[in-house]
Amino acid sequence: MKLKARPATIKDEAQLLAWANDQETRRQSFITKRITKKEHHQWFSKVLTDKHNQRLFILENDDKSPCGQFRFSRNDENDWEIHFSLDAQYRGQNLGRQVIRVCLDIFKKNDQRLRLIAKVKKDNLASLKVLAAAGFEIEKNSSPDANNLKLIYITK
Repeated sequence: MKLKARPATIKDEAQLLAWANDQETRRQSFITKRITKKEHHQWFSKVLTDKHNQRLFILENDDKSPCGQFRFSRNDENDWEIHFSLDAQYRGQNLGRQVIRVCLDIFKKNDQRLRLIAKVKKDNLASLKVLAAAGFEIEKNSSPDANNLKLIYITK
């Protein structure tokens, strides 16, 4: 299966909420409570309109079925943070590296010589493994919270 990315549209709102409230996604998130439809709508509307600081993409498989998402959020002028997830039915199929490769390809086209940051829980071994394989490195003294890690990728 080959994943492709497209910019998210208003039509993706319900799917993104379902993915956000997936049990495993909530468990691996820093805020673990379920997201209400109202909260999600407010967030989603802001993300879609803030092109300077937010970029949200839907991952699609060969049949153009949505299978995941990723987002870049600007932290400051030189740093962007990456967020990504796969639909539950696509997990465990070794797609993580492909997800990150698609993300990095898009990021490098738009934001050369900038840093991409991933914040991950220490027990999220799948994400840590995929990010390390893609060239992300753990930042020394990455977080005051012993349960989280900050990984950095510098575009070349």
